[in-house]
Amino acid sequence: MASSVQVKLLLDTSYCLLLIRTRLRQVQGAFEHYRPGEIAVSSLTVAMLEVAARSSHNPVRNRRALDQFLLPLVVVEFDDEAARCLGQIGGQVSAGSVQKAHALLLAAQAMRCNATLVTAQPALYAGIDGVTVRVGLEMEAQLAPSPAALPAGRNGHRTIRMSGSHDLSLTLLSDWLHAEHPEWRLAATNVGSLPGLMALVQHEAHLAGSHLLDEETGDFNIGPVRRLLAPQGLRVIILGFVARIQGILVARGNPKQIGGLTDLSRDDVTFVNRQCGAGTRLLLDYHLHKLGIEPTQVRGYTREETTHLAVATAVAQGAADCGLGIQAAARALQLDFIPIIEERFDLVIPVEHFESALLAPLLALLRRRDLAFCERVTALGGYNTQPMGRVVAEL
Repeated sequence: MASSVQVKLLLDTSYCLLLIRTRLRQVQGAFEHYRPGEIAVSSLTVAMLEVAARSSHNPVRNRRALDQFLLPLVVVEFDDEAARCLGQIGGQVSAGSVQKAHALLLAAQAMRCNATLVTAQPALYAGIDGVTVRVGLEMEAQLAPSPAALPAGRNGHRTIRMSGSHDLSLTLLSDWLHAEHPEWRLAATNVGSLPGLMALVQHEAHLAGSHLLDEETGDFNIGPVRRLLAPQGLRVIILGFVARIQGILVARGNPKQIGGLTDLSRDDVTFVNRQCGAGTRLLLDYHLHKLGIEPTQVRGYTREETTHLAVATAVAQGAADCGLGIQAAARALQLDFIPIIEERFDLVIPVEHFESALLAPLLALLRRRDLAFCERVTALGGYNTQPMGRVVAEL
């Protein structure tokens, strides 16, 4: 190892590129909470950054920027211990692309260092058991294995398994629950609203996050949840969590002068989409249909990301001109935002779990609507906590 100080954060290649290109100011403050030697990069990442700098349009300037970026960081080598960690996780997912193979190597090195992996593309590490990932330095997420395979451990019976849609405030909810009840954990898997509901049917989760638009009523979740779960004989409670603003994320200054969803059909606009089954994807399809725009008319429609932050990262890095997502993701990466709709993000809970001792602490916290927690949520941007803890429907 390059330092006797315990490495706490390992910055992956995607996140390093984001920092170098965007110079996020909030990261400077986040770094101050760590001692010298506690934030590191892999030698593999350094190699990739060297290649990117030397092959750029201005290699001298970018090489100098890379040297400056690396000054406060520790470089850790991919050693024999890291190779053994790779052997442990290598069979869990297919390496597939070069990018995925690189991600596997970095995941192994994070495990070897017992460090949290900081990334701008969390989807690269989905399916790798036990890898702790932080999406940016302000928003932490535990990428758990699939809910059905979550390790029990000594306190496995106090792990609340959540599936469904991605929302930035869920990290705050998880932290809040753990602070109030240290033996409880909220393990969330971001798969999209529809797959999350199916996870309830398959008994793979205790609750699901959902923001499905009912095209018939204009409301959220009640109609779609009833149509999906009632035929399965599953009785559920829909509990309010937050309302949030969805809109178009664009680069600072909106260089393409995008004004609304009609601009997605322009030849000079490149879009980045969410995955099939995500509520945001369904919301987009609904509005495109209303506007008479075919998916084939949208450049980038088939490029998919699995979280709002991943969409925001693609826009921040210039890989896309715009994407649909929540206002909090735009604020986190200092993007401009064009609001489209306020939607309700609810928690769908089977009755058997709603009445269980396992969920009791979480439900009590939500009903209490703690002022400090609500203020932390609204500070993310574009949130309203009025629905929190209120029963929306019993189906």
